[in-house]
Amino acid sequence: MWNEILSIPTPSSDIKHLNLIRHYARGIAFIRKGNIKEAQEELDALQTLKNDPELENLIAAPNNPSSTIALVAYEVVAGELAALKGDLPSAIEHLKTAVINEDNLVYTEPSAWHIPTRQNLGAILMKSEKYEEAEKIYKEDLAILRQNGWSLMGLYKAYKAQGKNVESRRIKKEFDSAWKDADIKISSSIL
Repeated sequence: MWNEILSIPTPSSDIKHLNLIRHYARGIAFIRKGNIKEAQEELDALQTLKNDPELENLIAAPNNPSSTIALVAYEVVAGELAALKGDLPSAIEHLKTAVINEDNLVYTEPSAWHIPTRQNLGAILMKSEKYEEAEKIYKEDLAILRQNGWSLMGLYKAYKAQGKNVESRRIKKEFDSAWKDADIKISSSIL
């Protein structure tokens, strides 16, 4: 649905949090479509918003100003864009920062950040063939939400890549149970 995301009209510039989320979503959409130039434009827009002092006074979720959400959004897009450009070490560093920023958010229900950043980091670690590190990251995510199908798939792939067949079969069964009613098939911890 990347094209659908890209077709959403621009909201008023006064609605800064919505613009923040829109630039994040568009950045990821352009990355998944392989459009580096447009993804960079969205990252630049996130940088501008990240530095906007008004975001400190906008509360996106209880006790989480938009400024803290901007830190997460920026690092995820920066990491995913670095990966698209082939700079996996930089991608990993950005995504590790995204995880730290997400962990620093004040807990709310629903979560102030809806897509766990460890899913992105784990996927890039897998791409970098850092399977043990990916395993650790996915386990951290599953300690937060055990039935997260995305991280279960990531952990399954990390185990398989390491030849941990007993563990991979166990996690695959858990994934199959958690994902049985899903309407899409996945093969990674990210779309």
